[in-house]
Amino acid sequence: MLTQCGPELEVFRHSRAGLVTDKVIVSLGFVEQLSQSLGEAGIELVSIFSEVPQDSDVDTVTRVADLFQAANCNLLIALGGGSVIDTAKAANILLTHGGDLLDYQGAEILTSSLLPLIAIPTTVGTGSEVTSVAVIADRTDHRKLTFVDKSLAPTIALLDPAVTSSLPNGLLAMTAMDALTHALEAYIDVLHNPFSDAWAVTAATLIRQNLQTALGDPASEVTQSARASLQTASTMAGIAFQHSMVGVVHAVAHALGGVAGVPHGLANALMLTEGLRCNAEVEGTRITEIGRLSGFGGDGQEAVIQAIDEFRRDVLTSAGLPLTLAGARVTADMLPLIVERASEDGTMIYNPKYVDVDELAQMVQNVFE
Repeated sequence: MLTQCGPELEVFRHSRAGLVTDKVIVSLGFVEQLSQSLGEAGIELVSIFSEVPQDSDVDTVTRVADLFQAANCNLLIALGGGSVIDTAKAANILLTHGGDLLDYQGAEILTSSLLPLIAIPTTVGTGSEVTSVAVIADRTDHRKLTFVDKSLAPTIALLDPAVTSSLPNGLLAMTAMDALTHALEAYIDVLHNPFSDAWAVTAATLIRQNLQTALGDPASEVTQSARASLQTASTMAGIAFQHSMVGVVHAVAHALGGVAGVPHGLANALMLTEGLRCNAEVEGTRITEIGRLSGFGGDGQEAVIQAIDEFRRDVLTSAGLPLTLAGARVTADMLPLIVERASEDGTMIYNPKYVDVDELAQMVQNVFE
């Protein structure tokens, strides 16, 4: 696919492209494959930034923007996971509007459109290729910054199932659990609607049906097919939360990432059960519904939550990932700041239940050890 997507890119003929990626993607030869299609589409690749970290930060975004501005880029391409795609989105803000990235936090602040962006996801979780959201770490303040604007949505998203074959099981499990969290939170959040419901149910169903199989032998056709299904589910879950947003699980996950450096997908997986139990008080019927519709059980909210909890535990164990925050290198002294940051997170306004700091503290404590 990466070598055959020239026709989809024809609309950008004669553009000067800047590519955002990471070192692992470069080492796997995906950049060379994409370059072939860019050449066929008449797109000149004039700059490559391949130093995006696991959780991108303000400094990285600024470096990308400076590099691409010097190269006079008028097209951005993101080839990688959510951190890479969010980096390209945020850098696009600076390329178009200039100034300090911190000035653009919040929702619908941008006053004009951005440069076109092609997003090519290489993981199976973030859905960033179809959303108008970017999340970037502020290392100086130990928090995740959220940028929400319709202009941030990529112009084109390209899905190539072949790139998922190189994902190690740990990363595959973390990112797929991120997608499952997107689907479940989108279904119960205050903005849920028939559009988000349809995408969320299908995404959750595909993840339930395929995730364990996808952790098998990467060379197996069955495993490859399951990974391709997870990639589809990730994008569908992204569309779901683009329509509905996410809630308390993501609020705590953002805080865990900002304060303790816990990978986002793992943070969501660790907090998912607590988030569902928290919201079952006000959205028990919705939790029961999505459980029944996606195959996680339909005999009441607690049965659904238990089924999802068993599923996530099995997945994390199969992938060799921790089941507690302490196992993810969170220390007790970090917990108060994690709770504070979670309470301030913008996703909390979409959660169906008001969650005070005491309840957040208990949720985090429940998962600590």
